[in-house]
Amino acid sequence: MKNMKRALRRHHIERLKAARRFHWGQDLRHNAKSLGKVVDTPCPCSCWMCGNPRRYFEARTRQELAGQLALAEQGV
Repeated sequence: MKNMKRALRRHHIERLKAARRFHWGQDLRHNAKSLGKVVDTPCPCSCWMCGNPRRYFEARTRQELAGQLALAEQGV
């Protein structure tokens, strides 16, 4: 049977291009370079609004909160 990795990768790229066509507040259909960039990097920057909340607000993930809760319950 033929390996379908290349076809699957192309399929996902086309799917992402269709899904992110109206990304960054504009229609990227006619700008191929920006549309290709959106497929790889959907977030245009890493400022406090776009970046990781753990970095800027020291927010914890659900998994970390659950772990802390488990430790607190175990110690009581």
